[in-house]
Amino acid sequence: MKVIYAGYAKTGTKTMGAVFNEFGYNTYDLLENSYYLGQDWRRIIKEGGTVEDFRRMYEGVDAVVDTPCYVFWEEIMEAYPDAKIIFSIRDEDVWVRSMKKQKDSYATEPLYVLMQMFSYSGWGHFQFIAAAAQVILGSTVKWPWCKFNLNPTVWKRMYRNHNNYVLNNAPKDKLLVYNLKDGWEPICEFLGEEVPNKPFLHANAGASIVKDFIDNHPIMKRMMKETMFFFGVLTLIGAYGGYKVYQNPAGIRGWINAAMTRFKFW
Repeated sequence: MKVIYAGYAKTGTKTMGAVFNEFGYNTYDLLENSYYLGQDWRRIIKEGGTVEDFRRMYEGVDAVVDTPCYVFWEEIMEAYPDAKIIFSIRDEDVWVRSMKKQKDSYATEPLYVLMQMFSYSGWGHFQFIAAAAQVILGSTVKWPWCKFNLNPTVWKRMYRNHNNYVLNNAPKDKLLVYNLKDGWEPICEFLGEEVPNKPFLHANAGASIVKDFIDNHPIMKRMMKETMFFFGVLTLIGAYGGYKVYQNPAGIRGWINAAMTRFKFW
């Protein structure tokens, strides 16, 4: 493990993930944590975890960002004490508005909702998100199409407590408090990387990450394939049932009438 991004969600996590990928780091962002480590995280959130758990989970991983790693940055660093920490802060009110917009987008993107309902990987992702929401926001979400409970007072308190804890407890010689406006140089100097010959990266502008994931991320594309397979099977079953009705409509009507009589539907 080379680096942990300890900034809260909506403080540049997707930008930092893109930066780490630019350096060639094996980076675990939200979807990687959900897809590869979702069961581990649900167990840790519910029952607790050990140093050995985190060391096993992130063996061979160079960088971690986003939910729920930033909450557990200290436990991950205990497992990988040579890791460095990058951290950013936004204005609280701006952060709350941005977080609400992001969370609401999860329930208003139809494809994302369908994938969580009708694919095995998608349902596991929803369970991961629901568990993580308890830790990062003190909020709950019952179903994929539901919006997160909004409690700005609780959100701000958790955000403030997290930021203060990182600033007061992270090893100063391994901590970079970073402003995304500062571009490549501070990060590259901190991590010992060459400055790329390209403009600094900015990801998830306007809380667009759900659509970006659906269009580009291989894990999300896998969820889409599973969802299409489910609807394909459902279509075949419906077509077969329709064919049987077409072949023997009288028999089907008789079966329906017998069932309704048996269960006293009339």
